[in-house]
Parts: sequence; C-alpha cells; structure tokens
Amino acid sequence: MNFKMILRIQSQALLTFAVAAVLPVIYALIEFGAIDTAIFFAGIGSFSAITGIIFMKFSTGRFQRAPIAESATAILLMYPLLAIFGCLPYALTGWLPPLDALLEAVGDLTSAGLALIPRTAPYLLFLWQSEMMWLGSLLFLIMLVTVLPEVSGCFGITLSLQGGRGFSSIIGQMNSMSVRIIKVYLSLTAIGFVAFKLAGLDAWDSLSMSMRCISTGGGGEFSIAIENFYKESTYIEYAAIFVMLLACGNFLLYHRVIYTLLPPRFEFGMNYFPRLKQYFLRLKRTIINNIKLVLANEEMKILYAGIFIAMIILLFRIFLQDIFFDSNETFRRSLFYIVSFVSTTGISIADDNSEAVHDFDKFFIILMALTGGCIGSVTGGFKIIRLIVLFKITAAEIKKTIHPQMMTAIKVGNVPVPMRTVGRILAYFFLSLVTMFICAGVLSFDKSTTFSEAVAMSVACLSSVGNIPGICDAEDFRILSAFGKIFCMIILIVGRLEVFALLIAVAGIKFRKKSNW
Repeated sequence: MNFKMILRIQSQALLTFAVAAVLPVIYALIEFGAIDTAIFFAGIGSFSAITGIIFMKFSTGRFQRAPIAESATAILLMYPLLAIFGCLPYALTGWLPPLDALLEAVGDLTSAGLALIPRTAPYLLFLWQSEMMWLGSLLFLIMLVTVLPEVSGCFGITLSLQGGRGFSSIIGQMNSMSVRIIKVYLSLTAIGFVAFKLAGLDAWDSLSMSMRCISTGGGGEFSIAIENFYKESTYIEYAAIFVMLLACGNFLLYHRVIYTLLPPRFEFGMNYFPRLKQYFLRLKRTIINNIKLVLANEEMKILYAGIFIAMIILLFRIFLQDIFFDSNETFRRSLFYIVSFVSTTGISIADDNSEAVHDFDKFFIILMALTGGCIGSVTGGFKIIRLIVLFKITAAEIKKTIHPQMMTAIKVGNVPVPMRTVGRILAYFFLSLVTMFICAGVLSFDKSTTFSEAVAMSVACLSSVGNIPGICDAEDFRILSAFGKIFCMIILIVGRLEVFALLIAVAGIKFRKKSNW
C-alpha cells in the first residue's frame, strides 16, 4: 500500500482544517476583543497546519491517479485524524470529558449532530460546532465527486445527472472538479445566510444556522435561531425549511445549473460587451432549459413528491385523531419535521419534546432518516435514487415472472442502468441492513442501554441523524460506556462513507500481505 499517497490526502485535509480556525478567531476579536481566546483557536489552527506540513514532507512525489485501496484507507483515516484536532476546544475548555469531546467531534465531522455539548456552553463552542459540521460535509462532498466514485462506484452517482457527468481518478481532473464543487457549496451557504438574515437573525446566527442546515448537521435539539426567536417570528422555520431543501438536492445538478447562468469572465477589450450582450440574449433560454433539466430529474421529482405525500399522511393522521391546532402551525411544524429528517439534519423545534411526538410520527421519522435525500447531496441515508432502482428491479422481476420471455431494461429517466450498478446497489442495500443489525447487537452489549436504545443509536449513527434517540424516547450517547462511545465513532464514519470503503481498505491490506508472502 502506498502510504505516501495516504499522507498526501491527510496533509491536504489538515491544511484545510487549519483554515477553519480563522472564523472563531475573528468572532473572538470582533465580539469580545478576547485576545486569549483568539490565541487559543489560532494555536489549534497552527498545530493542525504544522502537522499537515510534516505529513506533506513525508509524502513527497506526484501522483497521476488515485489508487482505490489507498483512497479508501485515506478517507477512513481522515475523520478520526481531524476529530483529534476538532475535539480540542471541547476538551480543553472543560465542557466535555476527552472521550465525549472526541465523539462529539466525530459526530460533527460526519454531520450527525450528536449535541453532547451542554446548552449552557459558550456561544463560541456552538459556532465551532457549526463550522465543524460545515467543513465535514464539504470534505465529504469533495470526496463524493473525486475519490468515492473510484472506491465504490458510488452505487448510482453516475445516474444522478442522467448521463451528464463522468468521473475520473486522474488527479488533475479531480482537483478541477473539487474547485468547482467548493464554489457551489460556498454559493449555497451564502444563499442560506441571506435567507436567515432576511428572516430576522443577526449575522453570526445566520451564518451558524446556514452552516448547520446546508451541511445537514443540525445538532439535535439545539437551534439557537429557533430557540431564541421562535415566539417572535415563524419566518426562521421557513428559512430553515428552504435551506434544508437545498441541502437535500443534487449538488452536481446545482453545479450544472449555476455554471450555465454565470456571465462571461470580464476582460478588457472590445469583445467583452458584445459577448455580454449575447449572454443576456441567451439567459432566458438558459433559465428555461435549467428549469426543464430540474423538472426532468426523476430523483428530484420523487423527492418533492415524497415530501408532499408525507405531508398529506401526517395531516390526515392529525385529522383522524381529532387533534386540532392552528392550521398554519400544523402545516409549518409538519413540513419542518419532514424536511428536517428527510435531509438528515435532525433539527427539532426548541419547545417540542419526545413525549409530544406520536408513535406513528416516530416511525415516520426513522423511515425518512433512513431514506435520505438525493445521491449527489451531503445527506445521509440510503438515498432516493437507489430506492428508485430497487423498486424498478422488483417491478421488472414481477413482469419476468409473469412473462418469462420478456426482455426488461431498468432506466432512471432516460438513462439505462448498467447491471454492474444494479448489483452494487443490491449489495449495498444488503450490507446496510446487515451492518445496522450487527451494530445494534454490539451496542446492546453495553450495560447502560436497552435493545431499543441500541437500535435507535445505530440508526442514528448510520443515517447521520444524531437526534433520533431523543425523538424516540431513548437516552442520548452520554450514557454509553467507553467501549460504546468508541464503537459509535466507528459506526459514524462507516455510515457516512458507506460500508464498502471499509471493506475495500481491509481487503487492500490483506491483498498486499499475501503478495509479500
């Protein structure tokens, strides 16, 4: 195994993490003038940068391609390595014990949002938590368009744009795609910031909520915006719904739409203004084509249709049981929770508690969290396009049973699904179920949990929705023993990166050992 390649990826991740320390430094200096706090976070960023530079020194050499085994190992090691640096503000300030701080950091980077930090902690720690969630989802999104397609075929991501995007393991092309997807992620974060600012939040709360919602991190029951402003304004909930819907969508589709709307690059000379005039002339046609592109995407259509059907079901349940609330509040709360858990954000409204949630709603919440959003998004869960393929496989097999001579072809939109992709999706579905039962069984050995709590925790870790135990009347992750917390860290990483990355990394190590023998 090429360890220089692994160190190269770790060094880039650490240098990116070092930049994240700039935000709390700016907050500490602007809001409080706390030089000691600014030095504290600057020290963490410097420590991360120095470690990244040392790793880069030992990873000399250039690589043309990203090997599969090394890529799988690198992305599995990246999360615990970054979590060691990310947990320092929680542990060194004394608000969490070291093991709880490490578990919180892993939950933040995997966008699970375990919310182990006490609600009385300083606001700066929650801002750091938001940035960790945002950074973790950004790194996942970069891997989603670079490394993961080579590691696992992404089990259907090549279908996400209906044939419009190819993937390559060539380093140069991977870097180019990374830069473009970072620009899209920053643009969507800015849109979320504007949405929360228009809803009535100040700049820091708007930035924190935008990072939490666009990264689908959430943070369990903690929501500064909803807790502080819920009684004064309901627009914040609608802003959160809008941003979480953006996070549900296909970022690769956003990439195509945004880059077709950009004006030509400014250049001095006589040719720029004629090109700008031509741009405005074709802008109308481009917007119409982009609308058609979004509406033609089968996964997006089923996502919005599923949210609408879930709304009808929940409203029908409320009407059937003679539960009458204000119609606007009922609609808003139902839509908020549906979008929150479909996007695997898991934010709950501050004045709600698990006892007020109906058992049918709890089942619905778990089902939505396991489903997740679009495959090109940062959400967790199984992803909608894979369920589409599974349903079409079932329908095709039923037709072949009735008509044995019939030739069937599985298509998503107008794109045929290769049998290799179908096999991977079936294997992933089987491994996801097996992994869920194994994780629940292992966690049930922990004396501090019951089996139902173990199931809720395993579902929360694998689907990246840390608030599921609280919604389902189970205890949170603080009650676990040291073994249970360490095992949950492993589940969080495996669930975020999908189990095949772990299997490929282990298989690569065993294969190399056999070659040496």
